[in-house]
Amino acid sequence: MRPDLTDEAITSPVPQPLPPIAPKRWICCHCGGAGLDSYGEICLHCEGLGFC
Repeated sequence: MRPDLTDEAITSPVPQPLPPIAPKRWICCHCGGAGLDSYGEICLHCEGLGFC
């Protein structure tokens, strides 16, 4: 047996909380990010949010 190996368990570090991940938002290709269609109605593609 190698002298540098022991039977002791290796402990892992305390897990750290992960930083929040911002969602990727893409500008709506139907309304251009305005949330309204050309008639002034809510864009049905993005539901008026302006991003998909």
